[in-house]
Amino acid sequence: MKPEFEFAVAAGFLRSGHALANCANCAALIAAAGALLAHAAAARLLFTASVLWWPAACYFGMRVAIDARLFRELGREGAEGGQALDELLRAWGLSNAEPGRSMAERSRGALRLWRRQMAAVAVQLAAMAAGLLVQAWSG
Repeated sequence: MKPEFEFAVAAGFLRSGHALANCANCAALIAAAGALLAHAAAARLLFTASVLWWPAACYFGMRVAIDARLFRELGREGAEGGQALDELLRAWGLSNAEPGRSMAERSRGALRLWRRQMAAVAVQLAAMAAGLLVQAWSG
């Protein structure tokens, strides 16, 4: 498989992280309002849990956004671009990754971050939804 194709496909998946980040931001706003306005203690607790998951979703969202941009560039550069990127990031003190990583290793690592972002947003949304249900039933 051509490295350019693999990077382009990975970048496509990673770009969906932007939509996940928007979901996380909306959920945080709804959960914060719910925590302030909820009458039931259980609902307040669930809304607070949702808000507390927001920083994790933001962190993974930021990392995924960076990777999406880098993978888009690597798709243009090919295999040599990956080595140049590693050297640059090490020179800037932003990476201690071992040299010579394969395209598959790079893609798996980036997609692992994307899945972690999805998991953090899913937990955040589940806590918010549970808070809404508890509030509606106690209401």
